[in-house]
Amino acid sequence: METSSAIVGRRSIRKYTHQPVSDADLQDILEAAVLAPSASNLQPWYFVVIRSPEKMDALKKLMAEATKNLMPYWHRRFAKYPRVVTETADFVRFLGDAPVCILAFLLRTEYEMPIPAIQSVAAAIENMLLTATDKGLGSCWLTAPLAGGVGQEVHDMFAPDKGELVAMITLGHAAQTPAMPRRKEGRYIIV
Repeated sequence: METSSAIVGRRSIRKYTHQPVSDADLQDILEAAVLAPSASNLQPWYFVVIRSPEKMDALKKLMAEATKNLMPYWHRRFAKYPRVVTETADFVRFLGDAPVCILAFLLRTEYEMPIPAIQSVAAAIENMLLTATDKGLGSCWLTAPLAGGVGQEVHDMFAPDKGELVAMITLGHAAQTPAMPRRKEGRYIIV
């Protein structure tokens, strides 16, 4: 697949089949992540891959708390779309039954310039999403643990000796084929 095809074809997948992700595909996705550009060549990322049912259940318990905390926001944000509230809550709570979750952390607890470090982790995440798409896998980038107030608990459970949680990715074989959402206009200018 061409890079542009992966960019255009990537979707946020919120429902997965139970088919496992192969070790080879997972390794390729992680290798793509660590090849991302990084500010001052910090390479400030650390990834925790969750595959075991026990660890996934522990994560889902935390996500249930995040879901509860996010409900008021979702009701405001999607006030005219109650179905979206329900679907979003179900996805965050159960992670779309994804067979894999990847937690993205900062490698260290402190950086002299934290925003470039976080941006570097974000670049690594995008590499993972595009590589997953290239391999015919679905993924979704989530900030719900942070927005839902359980980021510290996720950190303490899965990477207590690393820096803060930046985001989470669900990964697996898509059980849905969502359409591309409408893109907003006026988001760039060429001068």
